[in-house]
Amino acid sequence: MTNRLDKYEWFYSMLGNPMASFGTISADVHRVRRGALGPFFSTQAVVKFYPHMQAIVDRLIARMELCAERDEEIPLFYAYRCLTVDIISEYVFAHQMGLLDRADWGRYFYSAWRSLWELSPTIRQFPFMMDAIMSMPRWMTKLTDPRALEVVDLFSDIDHQTKVLLESDPEIIKAQPHSTVIWELSKSDALPPSEKTFRRLAVEANGLVAAGFETTGGTLTLMTYLVLSHPQVHQKLLEELEKAAPDPNKTPGFQVLEKLPYLFAVVKESLRVSVGAYSRLSRVNRHESMQYKQWTIPAGTAVGMSALFIAHDPEIFPKPLSFIPERWLETDGSIGPTANRLEHYLLAFGKGSRACVGINLAYAELYSVLFTVVRRFGRRIELYETTDRDLEAVHDYFAGMTRRPDGVEGNGLRVKIRKE
Repeated sequence: MTNRLDKYEWFYSMLGNPMASFGTISADVHRVRRGALGPFFSTQAVVKFYPHMQAIVDRLIARMELCAERDEEIPLFYAYRCLTVDIISEYVFAHQMGLLDRADWGRYFYSAWRSLWELSPTIRQFPFMMDAIMSMPRWMTKLTDPRALEVVDLFSDIDHQTKVLLESDPEIIKAQPHSTVIWELSKSDALPPSEKTFRRLAVEANGLVAAGFETTGGTLTLMTYLVLSHPQVHQKLLEELEKAAPDPNKTPGFQVLEKLPYLFAVVKESLRVSVGAYSRLSRVNRHESMQYKQWTIPAGTAVGMSALFIAHDPEIFPKPLSFIPERWLETDGSIGPTANRLEHYLLAFGKGSRACVGINLAYAELYSVLFTVVRRFGRRIELYETTDRDLEAVHDYFAGMTRRPDGVEGNGLRVKIRKE
């Protein structure tokens, strides 16, 4: 039986363009694109990038400190997405989009992407809509659907950044302290010329930014809420971090952080609770039928499964709706066989050849941010007018999404930091 399963074209048409690696339908085409992209997201590549990532995290911390001095609330729902956008844009373009510096905490940027996700079920039914939206004059789009205009402007901005990068002086690029993904893809011998056109690379850039900010930003949001809403977890985690790093201003590398047992357990449990993709990830075997128990599935039939069913399976994860980091650890609090067994069922990043290419970068962000926020602010950071309802996943736009954090539908994650 072949393991070359294509994605289901109808389902993934909601993403608009199959030219990006994530939305690639054909398994054979995906193998080529993934092969070229993979080395830039390896552990070694992420370790090299980590100091630059931590510098962006420290910028977030500095702004949070300023809010503390002014006794202002901090909209971490947006702040985390500002952070992850600046990190992934630095990684992809060697040019940060600067959301951490925006007075609105990136609300407009998030609104644009959110509008696209909210349009996605309609686009799946009428896939020509995306091309129609992108080809309309700007004034007509504004009259037709202001949400669509936000999407058009967003795509245009990323297209512009891609163009600027590809037209850059090669000597300037070589002087960069870390690899720039889109530039390296444009020069890669692993891709044929047809895969290195401006249009294809611009679509890839859009896909990387989309995948690299919302998934990680959403997990950071939920993870921080879970820690702060469980005082005993917060206390235990803080004690471990204080012991591991006596100086709160010095953050160890993520390969050191992921070996801290309780921090490890909190990250893993947060990923389980966040689920990742709620939708059934549909695949098609175009070459032959498949056998599942007593059923024969004809070739060309779409099959899929939601990770939600695994994350909430009480036989695998007892009390699945409860946040229990200890479930990942041995009785003595160490990392061991239990974690190895449960890891098999952790599907937040997918599995197999189609698993998220950015898993190493995402883990580095999760460990770095949680460590830095908890260690720097300790017991001073508290939830502010945030409840379970604000973090509840109520929409399936591929990933599970909360109510809009607009103060009407929901509040998102907001915190306050007490002064010293």
